[in-house]
Amino acid sequence: MVSRGVYVKVSEELLREFTRTAKSLGLTRSEALRKAMELFIASSSGGTVTSRMRGLVKSKLSLRELEEAYMVSKL
Repeated sequence: MVSRGVYVKVSEELLREFTRTAKSLGLTRSEALRKAMELFIASSSGGTVTSRMRGLVKSKLSLRELEEAYMVSKL
């Protein structure tokens, strides 16, 4: 797989918080950005994984709680 660089402008505050969060999860900024891009694509493609699975499993959690749990598990 060929990798390409991406240039993104963000505020200093957002970059600091993003870097801190990535490091706390044991990720580089590049790894965290790739995961964020994957989640963005998944959430924009006609429903999220958890919303498509909603009828398959019974849960006491709300859809929002399931979405949050799924996002954390993908990190």
